[in-house]
Amino acid sequence: MKIATYFGFTVAASVISMSGIGAALAYDDMPKPPPPPEGWVQPPKQSEGSVTRDVDNQVARRFTAATGGNPDGLLSQTQAKAAGWGLVSDHFSEIDRAGTGYVRLDDVLRFMSERTPQRIMRMKNATKQNQQL
Repeated sequence: MKIATYFGFTVAASVISMSGIGAALAYDDMPKPPPPPEGWVQPPKQSEGSVTRDVDNQVARRFTAATGGNPDGLLSQTQAKAAGWGLVSDHFSEIDRAGTGYVRLDDVLRFMSERTPQRIMRMKNATKQNQQL
């Protein structure tokens, strides 16, 4: 009889605790965001190409500002540093492959494109595939 009573209490306690857990999980106390305004359309997701174009445009604007408004001009390390463009001034010798002391917009864009996460991942994947062969 003691075993049956113990078993009965155990089952009852389990059922009660499980129903409490179920009620807690079913309760939705998270705030919901407001609905979008009427007529709102979700913008399309950006592709890798559109992100690249956006970055290239930002780099071109920054280059133009650093060269004093000339997008076809030459940028020195001093100008890059004065414009607050640390990435370019810190890696200037890598960007200026010819060693002239000046870089063009194309040089900066080439350097940036070599450092994109997509390119780095492709290079890592190619290395892994070559190691497996």
